[in-house]
Amino acid sequence: MKKTVSLIIGIMAVLATACRNEAKQEQSIYFEEIPLQILLDGSVQLKATASSGLPVTFVSADDKIATIEEDRAVFHAEGRILIYAVQPGNEVFYEAPDVFQSLLIKDWDPNKEIQTIDFELPEKWQLSKDGQMLNLNAVASSGLPVKYTLQGESVGRFLNARTFYVYHGGEANKYYNGYDISISIVASQEGNDEYNPADNVERRIRIIGDVLH
Repeated sequence: MKKTVSLIIGIMAVLATACRNEAKQEQSIYFEEIPLQILLDGSVQLKATASSGLPVTFVSADDKIATIEEDRAVFHAEGRILIYAVQPGNEVFYEAPDVFQSLLIKDWDPNKEIQTIDFELPEKWQLSKDGQMLNLNAVASSGLPVKYTLQGESVGRFLNARTFYVYHGGEANKYYNGYDISISIVASQEGNDEYNPADNVERRIRIIGDVLH
């Protein structure tokens, strides 16, 4: 008899818990996008609300770049990280799915202008058809000169500010019977007294074809 009563009580407890869980409501979080931030500004207010009306907390993915103090992200270094908005729920609401926004912090002088770089390359360069001189067309919105650097295997060199020369066989301390290789060219502009540095722009190009002699 005692075993039967205990079993009934246990079943009732499980049913009661299930009923309470079924009574819980779903909730979601709306997290506003975070605009580009300048390191010298120090911090930015984070804006997120839960559909339940419960308080939302924030978590930084990298405390070396930014930490959280209540509803503000406090800056420590330049970089891009994710900030998560969290609401754990209660006896009425389930935990909300986490939502994140990207926080980009730039070490810029707020008194200087922002500049960008426009830079495009063809997807591939056919040596036997297109020749060996690759014209580079990066332009900074500031009008300042753009610098190029090569990432990857040294298959050529920059002749001037606008031209990349692909080596003949034997001119790069290697002898190429043919090319089929991808390289990256990075365009940069370091700024001056009026402009902040531009974000680097990297473009990849595939060089194919027979080596010209």
